[in-house]
Amino acid sequence: MEIRYFATLREVTSVREETWPATACTLEELIRGLCAKYGHEFQKWVSCEDGGYGSLSIFLVNGQDYRSLNGLKTVLQQNDVISLFPPLAGG
Repeated sequence: MEIRYFATLREVTSVREETWPATACTLEELIRGLCAKYGHEFQKWVSCEDGGYGSLSIFLVNGQDYRSLNGLKTVLQQNDVISLFPPLAGG
């Protein structure tokens, strides 16, 4: 899988993109693995207060919002492109 990071998540990970070596898994398992790899600073941008993931962050799977797929239970394949955007503000 190709993982692409945007905005603050690029600063936290120190990379624009990376290849994730895991075989098919769910989006939730991927996010959990990324939190384990990048630690608390990453986790605070993609986690909800209830301990889940998502909320204000935007996760795209092959350009589609994960909420329009199967949510965090979306099954990922090795050739998928996952884009992660932290909460954004602006005017």
